[in-house]
Amino acid sequence: MSNSYMLLSEHRGILNHKNKRAEVLKKIGDKCNEHVPAGTFGVKMYIDDMLLGIEWYEGKSEEWADDAAENYVLGIKSYKRD
Repeated sequence: MSNSYMLLSEHRGILNHKNKRAEVLKKIGDKCNEHVPAGTFGVKMYIDDMLLGIEWYEGKSEEWADDAAENYVLGIKSYKRD
């Protein structure tokens, strides 16, 4: 199986954050370049349809990732690049 993930849900911002979008993901297949194990949940974050990146939450639940995605599109959480 290839290195990939599946899309579980999508969140979109409103009002002052309508330019934000987040996708909740589940890693499937082998480990990828980020060394993320299969079954790990994460969030793919966008602003103005530009991909900022993916945050993986190893050891956390789908609900955790879903909350992180919602917090991002509401402006509570920001995406920080390493």
